[in-house]
Amino acid sequence: KEKKFRMPSTCPICGWPIRREIINHPPRLAEDTRRREAGKTQKESVNYYCLNKNCLAIKEEEIIHFVSKKGFNIEGLGEKIVEQLINEGLIKQAADIFALQKSDLEPLERFAAKSAQNVIEAIAKNKKISLEKFLYALGIRHLGEGGSLLIARNIGDIEHIICNEENQKLKIKNKNDSAKCKIENIDDIIKYFPKIGENWMTIKGIGEKSAESLGRWFNNKNNINLLTKMKELGVEVYSNHQLPTTNHKLQDKIFVLTGELNGFTRDEAKDMIRREGGDISSSVSTKTDYVLVGENPGSKYAKAKTLGVKIISEEEFKRIIK
Repeated sequence: KEKKFRMPSTCPICGWPIRREIINHPPRLAEDTRRREAGKTQKESVNYYCLNKNCLAIKEEEIIHFVSKKGFNIEGLGEKIVEQLINEGLIKQAADIFALQKSDLEPLERFAAKSAQNVIEAIAKNKKISLEKFLYALGIRHLGEGGSLLIARNIGDIEHIICNEENQKLKIKNKNDSAKCKIENIDDIIKYFPKIGENWMTIKGIGEKSAESLGRWFNNKNNINLLTKMKELGVEVYSNHQLPTTNHKLQDKIFVLTGELNGFTRDEAKDMIRREGGDISSSVSTKTDYVLVGENPGSKYAKAKTLGVKIISEEEFKRIIK
């Protein structure tokens, strides 16, 4: 009784056409070189996308991503609430969240005086955010949690490149007069990030796709307006790049997490590890240094035992971090 599936030609939400994304692939293999010689340098993505950048569904998902735990982590703003706020016309883009008032929320279904106050307090509490979480929250295509962290950790390299370019442009030769290009807040992001271009790839782990996507995002006028509005509404971005990268307790240590943790969430544990210079992997291998095990661990625990990887409990992890 199977029926052949046919992908719809239009978005079911806004009615605009949908298409697969066109991807330009640089030649890496002999087959790719032959494709280039034959004039076939483009490939289509697997996924289909709505071509309307203002599609309500896209805007909704952008905001849900923005307030998620790995982004601004605003409690009380789940999917249903975000959808409700959009439908009521209270928010149209992510920055509008920071303009919400208690009086906007109280009349809405699912809200009362206490719950409205809790959401407003959660928004105010999370206006200050680390650079890596801020970049992740922006939802830039091809830039995930790992890529955002790489940029935050290596932002000093980008500053150095920008300063050299500024000094050359101003023909400054004396080091004492040289430009000081620190990227420490939203103003700096607005000023410098659109200028970085291909230099994103000087950060090890940031590839061509991510660099192109970063360039497009930060050179889009609407996105810069979004950042400006966030700044005006009190959002603060801080960077830890000034901290030495060689004195962290977990420098270059690779962790895998499995099971349910009690003292903190998995995301909080990941943040602790990364703050101390460690990295997170989704799978256990001989390169893994520690497997942090909570209650009801999965197959990663068994694999760690097989490979002889060091297994630590939540209590041991707390002692290491402390």
